[in-house]
Amino acid sequence: MKIRTRRLIAILAALVCLSAHSAPVSIKTLLEPGGVKSVTLSPDGEHVALIGFTGMNNGLIVAKVSDLKWRLLAMGKQEVENNYIYNKVPRRAAWITNDLLAVDYGYKVESVNLQGVHIADLGEKLLGKADPADPASVLVLSYIDAKDGDVALFDARTGKKTRYRVPMSGRQIASAFDAKGNLRAVTMIDSAFWKDVSMVSNWYRGSPTAEWVKLTDSHVSEEYWIPIAVPDEDNRLIIQSRLGRDTSAIFGYDTSKRETVELMAGHPTLDILQVSGVRDTLFRSVATNGMVPKTEWFDATWARLQASVDAAIPGHVNFLSGDPAKRVLIYSYSDRDPGRWYLLEMATSTLRLVGKRRTAIDPAEMRPMETVTYAAPDGLQIPAYLTRPAGTTGPGPAVIMIHGGPTYRDDWGWDADVQFLASRGYVVMQPQFRGSTGFGRAFEVAGHGQWGRTMQDDVTAGVQWMIKQGIADPNRICIYGASYGGYAALWGIVKDPDLYKCAISFAGVSDIELILTDSSDSNDDKVSRQLMRVKIGDAKADKARFDLVSPLKQAHRIKAPVLLMHGTEDQRVPFAHARKMKRALEEQHKSYEFVEFEDAGHGLTLVSDSTLYYQKMEAFLAKYIGRPTEATPEKP
Repeated sequence: MKIRTRRLIAILAALVCLSAHSAPVSIKTLLEPGGVKSVTLSPDGEHVALIGFTGMNNGLIVAKVSDLKWRLLAMGKQEVENNYIYNKVPRRAAWITNDLLAVDYGYKVESVNLQGVHIADLGEKLLGKADPADPASVLVLSYIDAKDGDVALFDARTGKKTRYRVPMSGRQIASAFDAKGNLRAVTMIDSAFWKDVSMVSNWYRGSPTAEWVKLTDSHVSEEYWIPIAVPDEDNRLIIQSRLGRDTSAIFGYDTSKRETVELMAGHPTLDILQVSGVRDTLFRSVATNGMVPKTEWFDATWARLQASVDAAIPGHVNFLSGDPAKRVLIYSYSDRDPGRWYLLEMATSTLRLVGKRRTAIDPAEMRPMETVTYAAPDGLQIPAYLTRPAGTTGPGPAVIMIHGGPTYRDDWGWDADVQFLASRGYVVMQPQFRGSTGFGRAFEVAGHGQWGRTMQDDVTAGVQWMIKQGIADPNRICIYGASYGGYAALWGIVKDPDLYKCAISFAGVSDIELILTDSSDSNDDKVSRQLMRVKIGDAKADKARFDLVSPLKQAHRIKAPVLLMHGTEDQRVPFAHARKMKRALEEQHKSYEFVEFEDAGHGLTLVSDSTLYYQKMEAFLAKYIGRPTEATPEKP
């Protein structure tokens, strides 16, 4: 393959040119819905389909690659079904054949042709084509009960359904199919009736009609592997596992010996998150997600093309798909660019912009996200993201932004909250404290049972590092987070009362004992309850220990002002957490502000709610750690 590298670099660089200028990003701009959610290329590369904002809602739009004249195939709308009102909005589209698409609406899947005509119903949630390598195949796999993990094989032209039934008790949480779409391996999770004890088991059958054989059995809190593919070899699986190692990797597994037989793809410090061409002798590619995501190609042609695109669009993560001999779809994003899609014609090295994820966002106005590392008090190295406002030359006001979960992580890329804060003059740090995912099992397990303790020490160490480095003004630091991050913000001003001048908690946990016994959706699930006991502790046995690190029980120690925000219909962290914390602050005569979002859940979906959220945050920070740069006042 011959690539006109210099021409490609010049074209791409011109399209994504960024300036050094930066200005406050308005709330209206942040919440502007215009943009594209996803783009896919047809198997023959002749059509492109996208889901994007159409003026009122998201819709599915298709165009010929030759002219990019868009046609609306499916428009988001409200629909009544069985006396329930649904928002029938396209969330995902996948090509089945060159003239047929599967459209996933979140609660149902349909196939449509290129004229937008409904062809067949395809279950509840799309898994994908049964045989992706066969462009003529119309067989797709979908959940028919996503909650229970029940899967069926559908003919996308007729709607004919073949349900996969397994005799084992429990719920499927992972499954793998052979090249013909036959279900051959499953991971099941089964809970005891009278107590919160859940077991995970892996099962395999040597042919579509053979009996199921159990390969492994473990407690849900222990490490277990999951199948990802069934190759055309007898007694063999391809699995994803971190058994015997710190990071997730891809292995070959011998079902007769019931053991892994080869490491197919792995990294000593990074998890393997995605693989492509998994049935091939060698993978086409693997994707990792360290502090910055990366794709490694095993195919030389793709590897050369990836290198050319990365050189042309530096500082971006660039995902490639399509045909490297004909036409390639590029999805490119960065810390300053929310994302955009290009079509690259290989024969001429010409490039066309297909769509932008956020049309109102100008990357030239955004701030870059740095990756840093600092030491915790016990020596553990803590990774973090650091975003500085434009024109900073010395210590400035800072916001410490704590992610939720806490078994979760932040990712490198454009973030609305980060850019909102940075464009108003605040340094933003996002510490990936112990217990965060994506940095290996040992790092994750180090956070078990450490709410308010070493997990919080990691955050404190990051703030002290910023002060020592001359990045943050020690008299102008606020801590902010949502969900677990809201807990960490509240606990931060208890544990380190002289370190922070204010705290902002959205949907935050106020009492550890309560989060283990409240009416949340997590407590409604036996598996979640068991995992919370492992990761957090036991509500009864550890009550005294929890009380020592719960903001609700230690509200008398708070010195800094608090901004509490919470949705009244939050099912993950019930509104009772905010209500009880508000009462405790009142009784202790503490300074606080309280914002109640009527009918909102664990996140905000209404533009009016999100506008008020940003306005309250902006005014609160300006009041307690310094006025932001000038911005135009906006009404909710």
